[in-house]
Amino acid sequence: MRPAKTGTGELVDVRRSSLHRALLSRRSFLYGAGCAGLAIGCGLLPACENARFINVLAPPSTLRPRLLRRFEEETGIQVRPGSWVSPTDALGKLFASSAEVDMMIALSDLLTPVVPEAIARNLLTALNPSQAPALRDIAAPFQTDMAIVDGKLFTIPMYWGYNAVLYNRAVVPDSEPLIGSWGLIFDDKFRGKVSLKDDAHESIMPTALYMGHPQPLEMDRADLKEVTRFLISKKRNFRALWGKFAEAVQLMTSGEVNALYGYPLMLHTLATQGMNVAANQPREGLLVFVQSAFIPRRSNHPADALAWINFLLSGDVGELLTREAAVLSPFDKVRSRFSADEQRHFGYDALTGDVHLVRLGRPKHLDLWIEAWAEFKAA
Repeated sequence: MRPAKTGTGELVDVRRSSLHRALLSRRSFLYGAGCAGLAIGCGLLPACENARFINVLAPPSTLRPRLLRRFEEETGIQVRPGSWVSPTDALGKLFASSAEVDMMIALSDLLTPVVPEAIARNLLTALNPSQAPALRDIAAPFQTDMAIVDGKLFTIPMYWGYNAVLYNRAVVPDSEPLIGSWGLIFDDKFRGKVSLKDDAHESIMPTALYMGHPQPLEMDRADLKEVTRFLISKKRNFRALWGKFAEAVQLMTSGEVNALYGYPLMLHTLATQGMNVAANQPREGLLVFVQSAFIPRRSNHPADALAWINFLLSGDVGELLTREAAVLSPFDKVRSRFSADEQRHFGYDALTGDVHLVRLGRPKHLDLWIEAWAEFKAA
């Protein structure tokens, strides 16, 4: 097996790191509503009138060049993307107050548990829910991703997706019995032609599901020992452990592997390169993630940041993000824009089918997960 290129350093305990002080037309609506709403509550109207840019820390999925140009044309506000590392890095910067960012995005299941502490430390900008009107149409599975405290809104779900097995249909036919299972990357019949991610969190989750643990996040030390033994027994099956997006894409396009653990945008990228690829929906559990936005209290232009958020939540932009970046919207109004076939193609059918959805959340014993992964790699 090829040596891994990255470690698990990004998997920090967000609670602990924060407690240790972070060792770490439309133009009128978008701009006017954002500025006026926040100005009334915060006295920020003059700042909005003078602001011409916002600093944003977010994954590349929503930062499509033509969307940035369109937003600037419609509002006069330029979006300046920061250097994105990971959701935990974004939270570390929030708690460290180490960067003056106007809007951030982080994994909802990591963000929600630390919202009370962030509020107590006056690190988040409070909004009135009416300032994000799209939230009235949010689908039921994502309503808990809105952090509303004392009638004030602090986090806004922006998009979701799921991680599954991406497979080359030219080699792995749809008639394969394991097509609907995580077994596509664990069964010995695929030895040497599969890949996992070099990440304790994201690789132990599917392994545990395949082994019959319906709630992997609750696993104790004994459960993790069992999972570690299983991973070690399958170590020769993995051609590589990929660490970066480009590495995973290269493994597939080169033919080194026929199946790997991957993301929706990765699937979209492979398809645009001419590969006949698909993502399965494992019967043991589909790993769902939700990315939520928040406005740090140190934001210099919070109203403009809100205008950007509302822009991304609009129906036509949500549709475009799905079609161009495989980003799934948490809003029913966006999903309804697609035909039944298109919903199946992009993955929206996961919300309406019989698939067991498992949130890619924070493990109860994250430190033990990291130890388990280190033991597997060292074996």
